[in-house]
Amino acid sequence: MAGPVEAKVQASTWAAAVSGLALWAMGTYVFKGSVPDVVVSWTYVIVPAALTFAAGYLARHSPRPAAPLPVLPSNVTVTPPPEKTLRPPAAARGTDISPLADPPMEDLPAPVIPPAAPE
Repeated sequence: MAGPVEAKVQASTWAAAVSGLALWAMGTYVFKGSVPDVVVSWTYVIVPAALTFAAGYLARHSPRPAAPLPVLPSNVTVTPPPEKTLRPPAAARGTDISPLADPPMEDLPAPVIPPAAPE
């Protein structure tokens, strides 16, 4: 699926290309080989990576068009699934004998309060 290239990708690509050319020109014409190889190798790794990251981070985001909604055939009827609950509705709790149903409040024993400790 071909489409336009996002601005962040374009900015990162141009930053990597320009930083590579700039480092090559500096090494060839400015320093003329008087820089240690370790410094050159780390510079060739760190500078393009930092510039590419910065260019991609600072570039504006390219918004994507909204995806089209799926179209159902006309001979298909869509019905939502029935609602599933673990507890029956409030009106049926008194007559339900399910172990998941709440017992009526009058069937519960009264709470036992222990006597106070002597002082």
